[in-house]
Amino acid sequence: MPPAPAIAAAVLALPGAAIPVLFALVLSALAEPDPEGVWIWLLGCAVLAGTLVTGAVLLLIRRSWLALALPAGVLTALVLLAFVMGGRGGGPFGVVILLVPAGTAVLAALPGVRGWVAARRQARK
Repeated sequence: MPPAPAIAAAVLALPGAAIPVLFALVLSALAEPDPEGVWIWLLGCAVLAGTLVTGAVLLLIRRSWLALALPAGVLTALVLLAFVMGGRGGGPFGVVILLVPAGTAVLAALPGVRGWVAARRQARK
């Protein structure tokens, strides 16, 4: 049975994956009919969302905790960068957008979760 922080991290990864998807939808709605650089941003958002979902699955099957912690940390850094560059805090919604990936990264990197994943590797040897 997975530890509670691993389950919480996997559950938080799903709304965390929705953050880049929402950003991509807003970006595509505000873009001109045929923008040149928006496709790179849309592709990046899709890859980030996909890595969060994949990382959640890999964590729950005890393959890797880093596969979830790393993209969640990257998303947290990108959200912080957007707040700094935008000059606004984002209000209550901005706090949620920041806390979800940050919480995912912290929960996935807890020593209990890392030990749980490492125990599977030791059992396979």
